[in-house]
Amino acid sequence: MSSQPSEPSRPGLSSRVHRAVDGLFALLYPGAEVRSGTPESQREVRALTAALIAAVIAAVIGLVIFHGAVPLWGQVSPGSVGLILAGLTATVASGVEHARFPLPPIPGWSKGAVRLQRIVNIAAIALVHGGIALLFVGVTIAVLVRGFIGLEVDVFTSTMIVTLLSAAAAYAATLSAGDVSATRLSTLFAVFMTGGIVVAMLTTTDAEWWKLHFSELGVGSGLSGTVFNATLIVGGLLLASLATLVAPALRSWAAAAPPSRTRNVSLVGWGFVVIGVCLAGVGVVPVNVSLIIHNTFATGMAVVFGGLLIGLRWLLDGFARTFLFFSDIALITLGVSAVLFWPVQYLNLAAFELVAAGIIFAWLVIFLRHIDAATPLEQHRA
Repeated sequence: MSSQPSEPSRPGLSSRVHRAVDGLFALLYPGAEVRSGTPESQREVRALTAALIAAVIAAVIGLVIFHGAVPLWGQVSPGSVGLILAGLTATVASGVEHARFPLPPIPGWSKGAVRLQRIVNIAAIALVHGGIALLFVGVTIAVLVRGFIGLEVDVFTSTMIVTLLSAAAAYAATLSAGDVSATRLSTLFAVFMTGGIVVAMLTTTDAEWWKLHFSELGVGSGLSGTVFNATLIVGGLLLASLATLVAPALRSWAAAAPPSRTRNVSLVGWGFVVIGVCLAGVGVVPVNVSLIIHNTFATGMAVVFGGLLIGLRWLLDGFARTFLFFSDIALITLGVSAVLFWPVQYLNLAAFELVAAGIIFAWLVIFLRHIDAATPLEQHRA
């Protein structure tokens, strides 16, 4: 009983680590300031600390597993090991940093729902950063392998490569995940979805997938199917988590906007949740597993998105006119594309899905940027 009052004051693991780092810096540089008070400088310190930790771990792993001269790419090579370590490092670093500064909870939700929302947000942001790290490092390694055909590197060079890749991934992921805004998340979403789909297209063994539909990329257990379905699942989680930014931002805008009888910002936020769940559902249930469930998720996503575009002028009455006009153009373009698909049959299903996906992604990115710009300055995160 007597020990209970002291529990709240017990420092956590993160605090003890920071104290240890501060003590080390104070010992090495007694005349320098250990840590600045601004959030930006503190984030830079955490990013650099994460990079140093990742570099040490990667260096130890490299010295242990590399023996003799190895090619840039192979089963045990600086390319494959660096790719894995960069993805894992970015995932962990972004997850840890975002856990320190989580997205705001949606008002009115229960404690259990808020807790689940926070877990989903952290998982989505961590996995997106890990996926983007895999994409960039994979492209970099592919260029190097093509440019240095037959090159073999020794243990020291191999270790340096994986060390630099891991450190860079930890540094960039920490900075990105610690300053989350609608604009940043829209950029992450666009890069992640585009990169994942392109990788799935390049790695598919079905050269004629485009004659059927986009979902054909998710069929099978190969790399293409895994990448495609994982991209949809993680992208859907991120899109659903965006509601935690969209809802409070739209409420802040609505509070400063002229009164309206038709405005309903909560419905727009829930629309993001439903679209995200449907997008993830398309990846969870590939077309070869259950055509009915797969098409239900895909159709639900299209219906909700179309409903948002149609009702936007009333749901967001008073929003930027240029964006509402852009939304009408997007809706008209989708309608024309649907007619060209059926009954005109000028476009096949894959082409129609590609056009629709491009329109949806472009609309989401521009909408999120408009929300960020319309939010009062004091509501922006530090």
